[in-house]
Amino acid sequence: MPVTIRDVAALAQVSPSTVSRTIRNSSSISKRTQDRVRKAMAQLGYEPPTPAEASAENKPLSVLGIIMPPSADIAYENPFYLEVIRGITQFANMRHCLSATITGKDDQEIIQAIRQLQKADFSSSYIVLFSRKDDQVIQYLYDEGIDYVQIGQPANNKAETVCVDNDNIQAGYDATAHLAHMGHKRIAFIGSPSSEIYSASRRRGYRMYLNEHSLPNLPELSLEIEQGDDEGLEQIRELLDRKNPNYPTAVVVSDDIYGIIVRQICAEMGLIIPTDLSLISFNNSYFCMLTDPALSSIDVNAIQLGIEAASQALNHLENAGLMASRTLVPYQIIKRQSCCPPHAETENVSGSDKTSENQAVNP
Repeated sequence: MPVTIRDVAALAQVSPSTVSRTIRNSSSISKRTQDRVRKAMAQLGYEPPTPAEASAENKPLSVLGIIMPPSADIAYENPFYLEVIRGITQFANMRHCLSATITGKDDQEIIQAIRQLQKADFSSSYIVLFSRKDDQVIQYLYDEGIDYVQIGQPANNKAETVCVDNDNIQAGYDATAHLAHMGHKRIAFIGSPSSEIYSASRRRGYRMYLNEHSLPNLPELSLEIEQGDDEGLEQIRELLDRKNPNYPTAVVVSDDIYGIIVRQICAEMGLIIPTDLSLISFNNSYFCMLTDPALSSIDVNAIQLGIEAASQALNHLENAGLMASRTLVPYQIIKRQSCCPPHAETENVSGSDKTSENQAVNP
C-alpha cells in the first residue's frame, strides 16, 4: 500500500496541510517543522506528487478557524467580535470556504481545539481576533508552523506575522485631539491592561498628544482595569469624584464597553454627560446609540477588519510563497452628543496647581 501524506503527518506529528505546505516550500512553515516533516518523508520513503499530479488532485476543502479570546463569557458580550466575525464569514462564503469559531475558558482549551481541527483532512488557516503580550495561543501557532492571521499589532515575530489592524496609536492621538480642540485640558484615559496591545497603543497615542501640547499627563489620569473588576470600578469612582484635585473634564475610553461602564458610574454619582464630563470611546458599536446622550466613538470598521483578515488568510493558504504583510484599515470619528466644550464651573472644580500639571509621564 503506497505511503500517503497522512502517514507522513502521523509520523511527524503535524497536520496533512503542514506536510503539503512543506512539500511546496512554504515560508509559513518553520525550519524546525520542515526538517521534521522531511525526515519523516525520508524514513517512510514518501515520494511527493509531481506538479502535474498535484494539480490533477481535487482541491482540498479550506476552513478558516476564528480564534476568540479565552474567556468564560466576556468575549461574547463585546459587539466588536461579532462584527469582525460577520466580515470574516461574509468573505469566506463568497470564496466557498467554511469557517469555525474556536474559544475556551483558557489558552489550553483553545490550543486543544486547534489540535483537533488540525487532525481533519482539509486545508486550514486561522484568524486570531486579539493581540496580547506573552500569548500562549499565538506562540503555539508560530511554533507549529500553522498559518494564521492576527487582527491587531503582533506582540512578537512581527516581521513573520500576517496582520490586519488599525493605526491605534494615531486613533488614540486623534480621539484626544478631538476633546482638546473643544477646550478640554485635563483629559483622562480608561482602558484595558497594557497587556492588551490595542488598548496600550491607544493609550500611547493619548499620551503623545498630551506631551506634544503640554497638557497634564499624570499617571492618576490613566487607568488600566479589567472589565467586571470591582477594584477597577472603584478607581473610576475615585477619579470622577468632584473632590479629586485631578478631576478630568473629559475621558477617552479604549472600548465602547468601558464607555458604558463610565456612563453608568456617572449616573450613580449624579454627573451629567457631557455637561460635567465629555466622553469618547472606540468601536462605534450599537451600544453607542443606546445611551442618552449617544456616545461619540472611533469607528474602527470592524466588519472590514474581518473581510481583510479572511482575504489575507485565504490568499496565504492558497499561495505558499507570499510574504508576511500588515494591512491597515482606516478609522473615523463619529461625533455625537457625549462631547462638548467644558463649562467654566467644571474647569474651576478640576483646577489644580501648575506643579501638578507639569508632572508628565512618557508615552
